[in-house]
Amino acid sequence: MTDSPPTASSPAPSDSDDSLTKPRGRRGRKMAIRVAQGIVREIAENSMAPGAKLPPEHEMVERYGVARATLREALRFLELQGVLTIKPGPGGGPVVGEPHTRNLASTLALMLQFMDAPFRSLLELRQDLSPGMAARAAKNATADDLRLMRDCISKLEKNVGDLPIYIYETRKFHDLIAWASGNPAIGLLVTSVHLVTNSSGIGLNYSEREQQYQINTYQRLYDAIKARDAETAQQIMDEFLGRSDAYLAKRHPEVLERRIVWENIDNGD
Repeated sequence: MTDSPPTASSPAPSDSDDSLTKPRGRRGRKMAIRVAQGIVREIAENSMAPGAKLPPEHEMVERYGVARATLREALRFLELQGVLTIKPGPGGGPVVGEPHTRNLASTLALMLQFMDAPFRSLLELRQDLSPGMAARAAKNATADDLRLMRDCISKLEKNVGDLPIYIYETRKFHDLIAWASGNPAIGLLVTSVHLVTNSSGIGLNYSEREQQYQINTYQRLYDAIKARDAETAQQIMDEFLGRSDAYLAKRHPEVLERRIVWENIDNGD
């Protein structure tokens, strides 16, 4: 028997169907994924915003022609991805959510742990990706992007010496450039990488002299992006990362070889 996509005309299993209680094999799991894909299509096609309620369970069972167990597996899968939440009690049910970069960061960390990847691998990704994203930001940054970058630099200037705030803001500055690139794939990936590093428990200790160098470089980078000078922005970012990574290798060599661990990712609000 071949797997066919669920349709509204397919007969819905009754509550007494054995598939509601018996463990299901590979075919059942594939059907749950197909239902999940159908739900996502419906959300997109109907432009359903976060907070919008999906149809009640009995309607969705009938619409997709699957057992309740299959539907619930599909909904649970989407809940884990942040696509929706399941509200309990009367009047509850599935509600459209808003996927967060934490979801991608968690998956990334899980896969990297299975590959026994060190923290160094994330720095190498940053080295390859960031100069190009800075050039794109110089071409695509909006007025709001520039304002947020300027605000971030101001916070860095006010918090030299306060490492927790300083490190948070310096990573935020790189996130802002990633999103200013105008490419959401770059924004998602860079922010996810930073969430992995933020949650890793790795303690960095930038000297105040190093912090001041970084702030001066960020100001130059901001000026190049604002001036729409993609070549200069790319060059500044490339030189900055080369120096920054050399600094880390000298001051924190143990950090570069530390293994990435999935359970370090914070999936809370």
